[in-house]
Amino acid sequence: MSFPLPPLAKRRDSDYEVGNLLGRGVYTSVYQAIEIPTGRNCALKVVDRYRCERLKKTADLYMEKHCLLRTNHANIVKMFGWFSDNTSVFVVMEECMGGELWEVVKTAGLPRSLARHYLPQVITALEYLRQANIVHRDLKAENIMLTDMGVVKLIDFGTAKDLENPQIKGSGNASRHKVFDNYVGTPQFMPAEVIENRSSDFRSDTWSLGCTIFQALTGCPPFHGASEYLIFTRIIEMDLQLPPGISPDACDLIKRLVVSDADARLGAVDLGEVRRHPYFDGVEFEGLHERPQPVMSLVDHCLRRIGKLMDNKFSAKLDVWDGRRKGLSDEVCAQIERMKLVHKWQDDVLPPEECR
Repeated sequence: MSFPLPPLAKRRDSDYEVGNLLGRGVYTSVYQAIEIPTGRNCALKVVDRYRCERLKKTADLYMEKHCLLRTNHANIVKMFGWFSDNTSVFVVMEECMGGELWEVVKTAGLPRSLARHYLPQVITALEYLRQANIVHRDLKAENIMLTDMGVVKLIDFGTAKDLENPQIKGSGNASRHKVFDNYVGTPQFMPAEVIENRSSDFRSDTWSLGCTIFQALTGCPPFHGASEYLIFTRIIEMDLQLPPGISPDACDLIKRLVVSDADARLGAVDLGEVRRHPYFDGVEFEGLHERPQPVMSLVDHCLRRIGKLMDNKFSAKLDVWDGRRKGLSDEVCAQIERMKLVHKWQDDVLPPEECR
């Protein structure tokens, strides 16, 4: 069941001291802010009403409000306030100073210790959403925030589906005066039934969970391609390429989640199946958000630094570096090869330099 938040306090823009810009979207800007009456730190999302309406995304905005009012969970971002004026809608949410999970994992990927701390929290959030009968429909590392203490917060419910309240709908995707209700999400994370606008339910979220685990461990989204058509072709053909450096149990977990047959996906009916997978052996899921995140080893810190520095020139230097043949373990070498390959994958989908 769902445990709704208590009623929101009435606020207006003068109740907030606005600080630095945290991020900007097509029709939104997010700022650090302090709620003056309470002294609480928060994130203030400012939505441009005109742009939002012009892009036909107003229904998504209200779907997010609806879902956040229905949910109250440690691993789902909390909404503290909602108000508007003639030009903007203001959404007050929890502050997540750890940033997006994507910024943490990009190219570098997650070491096993952190992966087994963050990913179980994502699974716990999805289990809660199933109890609340809410399908997220856009699960990916960019929609997972981290607090400064390493607590996972699932965000962005604009494209969600509330199975308990089917009369409340998001915008969907419109094309030639037709609205596609199920064709929503991010291409690399969409299963075939969503691409073909057939259905989107908890089984679709299970596919996206597998894709998100792939993204978190490899540092790159799955099914990369230079266009939506190429991405969708790879998904339909199940052309899932796993780079080196991913443990056998992690590979097995991903392959059992990213399955064409929606009913055959691990956790399609019960996410407890995912909890019980060998990759999570020894992980205590309950109360994980209350425990400190693991401290990375020196090796993991060095590998992350290599991942963040990775470009074509740095990759070429690694190829001729004598140190790679002097004492580095096979596991570390495999991680370096993974990051080189992932960088190439991401580089391959970019337009030529003269077009950038």
